[in-house]
Amino acid sequence: MRQDLGRGFAHGAALAAAALALACLWAGQALAATPSHGTLTLSPSGKGKVAFKGTVSSTLASVGATGDSCFDSGRHPDPSSGCDFYVLNVKSPESILQRFIGSINVTANGFGSQDVDVYVYVHNPSGTKGYQIMPPPDNPAAGQQGAGTPEKFPIENPFGAAKSYWVVIVPYQALPGTHYNGAVAFKLKPAKPSLKALNRRLGPGPKNYRASHDRYISHSEPSIAMDPTNHKHLIAGSKMYENLEEYLFKAGTYESFNGGRTWKDWGQLPGYCQGPGQCNPRDEEHYRTVSDISLAFDDEGNAYSNTLDAPGGTLSFTGFNMTVNIKRPHKRWTGPIVVHDNQRNALTQELLLDDKNWIAVDNHTDVNGGPNKPHDHKIGTIYVCWSFDSSTIIPAQQIVLMRSTDGGHTWGGTVPGDNTPKQLSQKGAISGIGCQEAIGPHGEVYVTWYDNQLGDIMQVKSTDRGQTFTPARPIASITGVNDQFPGQEFRNLSIPTSAVDGKGNVYVAVASQNAEGAPAVGGQLEQSPKHPHVNDPRDEGAAGETTGKPGSGADIVLFKSTDGGNTYTGPVRVNHDIKTGDADQFQPWMAVTPKGQVDVSYFDRRNDHNGLFIDTYLSRSNDGGKHFRDVRVTHQVWDPRVNPPTSASGEFIGDYQGIVADDKFAIPFWNDTQAANLLRRSRGYSPWQQVYSARIPNDPKHGGPAKRRRKPKHR
Repeated sequence: MRQDLGRGFAHGAALAAAALALACLWAGQALAATPSHGTLTLSPSGKGKVAFKGTVSSTLASVGATGDSCFDSGRHPDPSSGCDFYVLNVKSPESILQRFIGSINVTANGFGSQDVDVYVYVHNPSGTKGYQIMPPPDNPAAGQQGAGTPEKFPIENPFGAAKSYWVVIVPYQALPGTHYNGAVAFKLKPAKPSLKALNRRLGPGPKNYRASHDRYISHSEPSIAMDPTNHKHLIAGSKMYENLEEYLFKAGTYESFNGGRTWKDWGQLPGYCQGPGQCNPRDEEHYRTVSDISLAFDDEGNAYSNTLDAPGGTLSFTGFNMTVNIKRPHKRWTGPIVVHDNQRNALTQELLLDDKNWIAVDNHTDVNGGPNKPHDHKIGTIYVCWSFDSSTIIPAQQIVLMRSTDGGHTWGGTVPGDNTPKQLSQKGAISGIGCQEAIGPHGEVYVTWYDNQLGDIMQVKSTDRGQTFTPARPIASITGVNDQFPGQEFRNLSIPTSAVDGKGNVYVAVASQNAEGAPAVGGQLEQSPKHPHVNDPRDEGAAGETTGKPGSGADIVLFKSTDGGNTYTGPVRVNHDIKTGDADQFQPWMAVTPKGQVDVSYFDRRNDHNGLFIDTYLSRSNDGGKHFRDVRVTHQVWDPRVNPPTSASGEFIGDYQGIVADDKFAIPFWNDTQAANLLRRSRGYSPWQQVYSARIPNDPKHGGPAKRRRKPKHR
């Protein structure tokens, strides 16, 4: 929030009169800085600087302007705005930058007692305004100080997808003809250790198997499913980007028949390129976005892919539909089957948006509640849940669900084909995001999501195969991880993951700051919210009582119900790093094995005390979620600053990852940039986010159950 009381009329009537008198004279004159563009080049010593200057002017219409008001409806610079524009190109080789941490500082001064602001946007290849670079969370007023105060704006990520920026000098309140001096410089310090030195010190982790070998660039938000009829048969998927700056992508899949050792990259799903421009990443107006892929198997060996489908382009985020593709054994994917259609009329197309979806198949009971066995030619009820949003006029968001009782061909909320989702949330305008279904051994359905306004994990339950659900209620409160980490630009969100074991126990895992949280309704805390259960014995006092202190960073916490979701206990701190280390763990995903082992994989920054470079870790519990042991999953630590996509909410490495597991192996599935660690001439080198799997054996060395000692035979 801007701390500038009185700023709105600081110059009073004098400024207004002067602006009115000179508006015609100066209109259209403030547009390009001198020079109009420049290239900031990073030297091997971590230095680099460019300078520019220019003139801005307020008019009556532009007093109190923001950066967005400097562009026209086509997102081009507006000559009548009075703003000045400088195109900043950045040349920062990965081989140099990975030795440093810090930012690019944009400064403006020399404007006397006037009030000038600095905004920064991605400069799209088309010359339009891209995503806005936001100030760091610890300095939200960066670039927007009071009158007469020099401005400084840090670009936290010195390299990545955005190699070109609009630096916009805005006359918040400035007399016509106000001059300024601008500069841009690297402000870096050596990363100790550097990424290369850190990987050398840690040594290689388990073998990782790259799944993505397609023509697309970065990949994110992977999902994976295991065939219940053949555990070596896996289907996985991810977003597949074609334009990082303008955030254009499809969704596609990968298939493995040997437990994730090798993958067939199927590329994008078929059927989403039917009209002109829908597959042209240079045609943003007509490009057809396919997003948020979720995968599941039935017990006949059929795979299901659930995605968001935006046939109307991505300039306005409305009109997204919900679709499903089906893959029969050893066949190709079908075209999209519409689950929910926002394109039926112009009003719903303009106002409504489907978002953050998930699919699940009941492989325990058939559609009538009877037994459902593998290869019995019965397919259980299939469920898709999502956040049903309105992104214009009146913001709204509800968690909804539709289901299919004919193997995914027909969908409805109450009646097959009715196109009316069943509303699960009852809150007012904004209900939450990140729903997931988990199905119990008797066909009971739990749908869980995160209400980021309340900081609560919400849940509903159905015992009649989705015909009716209990009222939505909070099951736990957390301290959500919803902002960028210090020094990073990628977005975060505490999306929960859930699972049910063969005994009907329900598990929910989520990222929470400092492992804070408590069951919201009933149940007994295993520890107090301020001192949750900690796995590291070094943090334990007498009789195993925890004595951990606040400051553990973002942690993964687990809540558990043993009575069908009526009450929950927790939180149990899943990750096993030292609690006082302040390392961040985030984006968990969970699988429960047939014998009841709880497996949780997640992104982890414990190995870099700078909190910059990332690993993937796996935590396993062999006692129903009471205690966990950790094992590293990634072969190498990786840098999230390498060419991330840039969305409207920040740089993007995803909101969630994936994992499947049986009693022999856990197979996490995630995206990272470890291929950028290789030499450019190496065969496996890639400067993009790629998706990987790892096979982690379920043995004592990797957190599995201890081997039982055989009793000696008595003669």
